[in-house]
Amino acid sequence: MFAAAPDFVIEAGSHHYSSIPLWITLVPMLAGIGIYLLKDLWETARKVCTLVTSFAALVGVILLFPFALTGTVNYDLIDFMQMGLFFEVDLIGWIFAFLITTVWFLATLFSFAYMDLEHNRRRYYSFFTFTLGATLGVVLAGDFFTLFLFFELMTLSSFVLVIHEQDVESMRAGILYLYLGIFGGLSLLFAILMLFGATGSVEIVPALELLGGQRTAIYVFFLIGFGIKAGLVPLHIWLPQAHPVAPSPASALLSGILIKSGAYGILRVTLILFSSPDQAGAADISYLFIIGNALMWIGIVTMLAGAVMALLQSNMKRILAYSSVSQIGYIATALGVATFLGIEGGMGFAGAVYHVINHAFFKAGLFMMVGTVYMYTHELEIFRLGGMLKKMPLVAITFLVAAFGIAGIPGFNGYPSKTLIHDSLLIAYRDYGLFSLDLAEKIFVLTSALTICYFIKLFRRVFLGPVPEKLDVSYHLPLSVKAVLSSFALVIIGIGLFPNLILERVLVPAAEMLNYEGYAMDHLYHFHFFEWHPLEAMLIVIVLAAVIYIPGAYRRWFDWKPPWWLSVYALLYRPVTHRLMEVTCRAGVFVDSSVDTAYNRSGSAAKTWCTYVGSLDSKLDDLYEKSGKTARKLADRSTDMDSKLDQFYEKSGDMARKLADRSTDMDSALNEAYRKTGEAAKKLAEQTSDADRKLDNVYNKAGQKARSQMEKRLSEKKDRSEGFDPVKWTTKNLSFDTLLLFLVLGIVLFVIFYYGRTN
Repeated sequence: MFAAAPDFVIEAGSHHYSSIPLWITLVPMLAGIGIYLLKDLWETARKVCTLVTSFAALVGVILLFPFALTGTVNYDLIDFMQMGLFFEVDLIGWIFAFLITTVWFLATLFSFAYMDLEHNRRRYYSFFTFTLGATLGVVLAGDFFTLFLFFELMTLSSFVLVIHEQDVESMRAGILYLYLGIFGGLSLLFAILMLFGATGSVEIVPALELLGGQRTAIYVFFLIGFGIKAGLVPLHIWLPQAHPVAPSPASALLSGILIKSGAYGILRVTLILFSSPDQAGAADISYLFIIGNALMWIGIVTMLAGAVMALLQSNMKRILAYSSVSQIGYIATALGVATFLGIEGGMGFAGAVYHVINHAFFKAGLFMMVGTVYMYTHELEIFRLGGMLKKMPLVAITFLVAAFGIAGIPGFNGYPSKTLIHDSLLIAYRDYGLFSLDLAEKIFVLTSALTICYFIKLFRRVFLGPVPEKLDVSYHLPLSVKAVLSSFALVIIGIGLFPNLILERVLVPAAEMLNYEGYAMDHLYHFHFFEWHPLEAMLIVIVLAAVIYIPGAYRRWFDWKPPWWLSVYALLYRPVTHRLMEVTCRAGVFVDSSVDTAYNRSGSAAKTWCTYVGSLDSKLDDLYEKSGKTARKLADRSTDMDSKLDQFYEKSGDMARKLADRSTDMDSALNEAYRKTGEAAKKLAEQTSDADRKLDNVYNKAGQKARSQMEKRLSEKKDRSEGFDPVKWTTKNLSFDTLLLFLVLGIVLFVIFYYGRTN
């Protein structure tokens, strides 16, 4: 579809990897925290930061459109909280994200004029911006764990917007909103844990075959969790309480956007999780028919009850709040039809998503238009208003356009989505022929007529008739308010005049991603909204509305205030809560008495045990005392012995030290004696060596003389008769020279031996 992907997207087939989903959720949340922490930030700077953040989120979502149209955009933070944080943007998620950012941007512009007359603006802009990021995180989540985290953040941050006024009424509504939000969050958590236990995963993928016997419980918990936020009857009671007390821009987002997060969750669970990746078996088809039929009837009851309650209200915001309940019923009905029709439920799916788009624009616009009236008149009761058409003509015109849109008048945006939902009911009745489907279609037509009735009542009371005296002043709307209200009116008219543009460019590709086929899908291509058949159905609705409204207004049926005991709270919540409290109290009394009995028994046993332990402790004390005395005596004796040993060691140490000193002195004296003896021996050796040399000279000379004399004598006696034997010497033959030689040799040996010992 395009030649090359931008640098911020990595393509891998139909999967595109980008960090944009992370940033368009994280940046608004960080900006909201920053606005709250920077207390000294100028008011203009807060407004600029809020506006830039919402616009940047819108731009980021628009950049994702071509990639979501051809596949998915993914981004993962695997190490987050051990479970990971996963983002996956397909075409369905992109549609919701685009609605959120577009309406939020327009609500931001409207807030500038509205909040200038309010207090706690820093807190408002902070949580207003933070909630944008949390809400985007819900529809961009890639698994149920990530969706659950952002869903809870959205609940907690929007709670601060509900209690903005901080009066008794707003605090009561905020507490109810918070309690139901927490209960819904716990229901979602139970469903996610059961899903993980059954499949080993929390991914948003077809898994009907893997859910086993737990699938009904999983679906019920998911439906409760998302149904509370969506406002399905009888889980809707927070809407009429929260919308009137919240600032009008916040009411517009609560009704136009936040309840769509509940519808988004129901869509994901019903049409994706509770589907089969392959062709479903007969048992699964039968099961899907059951849950689809149940969801359809929950939607039918919701749309009818919401319309009736809206018709009987006199508070402008409360009328619009019950109207939101009714319109959510249309969406739930379409999703139920799409579920039990299976692969031929494309028209129900397209009608549900189309109505999500349309409701976001006309309901957010209606709340801002009503908010504009309240901003200048400070009145929400329609009986105290009137003639605003003369004072605020732009508001009256745009309000009429939005009312035509929500009523489904041809040429305005509610008409194509209601036509698709109505046709899906007709297709279901044609395929199954059930009386319940025929009855559902009749209730659908009746509810559409009642919708026209309560908007006629609202428009007449607020914009027509005389102007109350105290309100008969000039009103000058800021440019931002005029631009926002005109933008909503133009979008409503544009979608109504060109209904096939969104249907063929966005909704049909989204239905193809869910593998819808058959007659319904063939009929969606080039759907003819302005043929006689859909126009005839709308004409019947208009005639029926006139039949209901004219006698009702004449006889003042719509001014009737139903008694309190007819309310859902009196019929359902009060008995259930009282019964729950009764059961809880009885269980508490039983547990308390059981605990008291256990404490008494355990106390007596503990007392006996303590007595035994006390006697044992006293015996041990006696033993410790006796052994302590013995040990003390032994320690005293050891101390005495130690002191005596210390004295002995001290004395012996002194003696050893003295002996060592004497040994040192003796050693030094011996060393001196050895030194002197060595020097004397050295001198004696030198003298002996000189004497030996001299004696050697004398011996040589004497030997030569004696040899010559001996030779002479031998020669003289040679001739004697018996001859002479020189070997036979005796002591007589020894001369003085020989004795002297032996004496010198002895002295030399003694000197050598003595010198060797000393060295």
